[in-house]
Amino acid sequence: MRRRSVAALAVLALAGATTSAAVAVGSSADDEYSATLSGRIDPSKPKNVILFVGDGMGDAEVTLARYYAKGAAGRLNMDRLPFRGSQLHYVLKAGPGPNYLPNYTGDSAPTATAWSTGRRTQDNRLSQGPSSADNVPGSNAGYRTYLEIARDAGKATGNVSTAEITDATPAGPSAHISQRACQGPNDTRTTCPTETKASGGLGSIAEQQVDEGFDVVLGGGKARYQQPLLAGGTTNVLDYATTNGYTQQPTDKAGLAAITSLSGGKVLGLFSNGNMTTEYKPLFARTSAFITANNPTTGQTPGALNDINTQGGSATTRCDESQRSATNEPSLPAMTKKAIDLLDDDPQGFTMQVEGASIDKRDHAADVCGQIGETVAFDDAIGVALEFQASHPDTLILMTADHAHSSQIINATAVPATGSAFATLNTVDNAPIRVSYGTSDTGAGATTSGSQTHTGAEVPIWGAGPQAANVVGTLDETDIFSILNGKTPSKVGTVGTPGPAGAPGPAGTPGAAGPAGAAGAPGANGANGTNGTNGAAGTNGLNGAVGPTGATGATGATGADGKNGKVTCKVTGKKIACTVTYASSRKATSARLVKSGRTVARGTLSRGKVTFTTASRLKKGTYTLVAGGRNVRLVVR
Repeated sequence: MRRRSVAALAVLALAGATTSAAVAVGSSADDEYSATLSGRIDPSKPKNVILFVGDGMGDAEVTLARYYAKGAAGRLNMDRLPFRGSQLHYVLKAGPGPNYLPNYTGDSAPTATAWSTGRRTQDNRLSQGPSSADNVPGSNAGYRTYLEIARDAGKATGNVSTAEITDATPAGPSAHISQRACQGPNDTRTTCPTETKASGGLGSIAEQQVDEGFDVVLGGGKARYQQPLLAGGTTNVLDYATTNGYTQQPTDKAGLAAITSLSGGKVLGLFSNGNMTTEYKPLFARTSAFITANNPTTGQTPGALNDINTQGGSATTRCDESQRSATNEPSLPAMTKKAIDLLDDDPQGFTMQVEGASIDKRDHAADVCGQIGETVAFDDAIGVALEFQASHPDTLILMTADHAHSSQIINATAVPATGSAFATLNTVDNAPIRVSYGTSDTGAGATTSGSQTHTGAEVPIWGAGPQAANVVGTLDETDIFSILNGKTPSKVGTVGTPGPAGAPGPAGTPGAAGPAGAAGAPGANGANGTNGTNGAAGTNGLNGAVGPTGATGATGATGADGKNGKVTCKVTGKKIACTVTYASSRKATSARLVKSGRTVARGTLSRGKVTFTTASRLKKGTYTLVAGGRNVRLVVR
């Protein structure tokens, strides 16, 4: 497929406001895309998995960002994902059960539950079964999440969002609770009182996220983590996180950039009290009535209500892209890159989720520039992952949305029905584009009132890498769960060898000589013999038998002082110091201490020595030291 270079797109973006971009009349598609696509099918199980969720990002939101930022002939990073399908995201209505009616336009909590657990639930609910009402908790049984599964398999895990990290989408794979509003302990005491830890429940979303122990957690929502664990208490969730291994807690982009490994502890980065700042400044869609009432040409004094750069736009208006860059918050691409860099140290691989949250939030507000900016930043984060995948082809990248939303591209001169808001912008092609929001009245204030609603249209799911071809077609949102966990590798058939050529047929017999005529005419030529039939096609050769699995080596004996094989360890309180002398450890730089399938500590291997520091004093039992591609059994007595 022919594509522009990044440099060419950058020049076009700068020139777009003053120069019309040329658009090809004919097709620019790959002449043999089926062959290109078939060559990218990889049935193997991925080592690394990255799920990108554009909240509220339906086809209309993707198309709007593409046209505005890249032009009619331009392409986004997500357009490089070769396998494409769509998914249906209906949820359940509360009811007596066991059968529940469908709700075709759910919120972000049950939709996040669907891909996180492979099971549906009702609105407001996170990875917990449905029930008769919102304030009646369901069952957590059977709602194990894909990040929990990856963690328990020994993989590194990450959760990244531009929302409060306790918001619905990042909470989907990291908490089990009846109502999404129960983000911090105070919230839970008010809204989910039977699910607090004091009542024997799992606690608030923030507390559960600490207990889940995922290695890298980045986003907003610091205020939720600052709520006290107990009513009137002084110990908050941040303190609780520190005592549970989250000893690296950056609060700005410089602090995040300074972290280079997980050897100093797990990472909990909370960069704002609430949702993180959007990339672009707001520009709101407005109704015809609002624009007429606040038109400065009617003699009014220009002000906030008639500034076209914030209210309704125009055919020459461009978005102000300076809002996030003026803060100390890291961008979504920066958080994505840091998470990948940290998690990639795990030899078992990693699984992580990345959410572009405010595509949805600015769509709710009919803020066309805010929505576009968040979509572009989300796409930049996908570009970071694709760059990583280029050198790590065992990485699966999936991109989807939790549900559809309101924005629609309409004719640049069309005026939508009374009550529908619209905004006009100038794209990188130096052409106008108009966007309509028609699911809620935006009001008459300086910012839009009301809230545009989710819509029920199917949303895209695209992928690249091992098993990405499983997204092709129309999927149910719950189907994503099994793809994230990795399916049993399929067997793609190969073409058999051709059979031998058929033997030639026998020669025909010559015709008899003709009788002598008066003048001795010659006899007619004999007829040609019939052609021999083709030999039967040869059968495909049999596949060679799979060689036998080598026998498992004997387990090394436990030494009196903690020796095992070529590893010697000494335990002192919360620290365990080990000397590793087998050959493959010399090239290793990281090591892990694993107990019952879970990583309890990480360390940096230097000159054959590594020291692990655990959150609490080591208990007696069997541990596994993972370093240099080998697993060594240790017994603490």
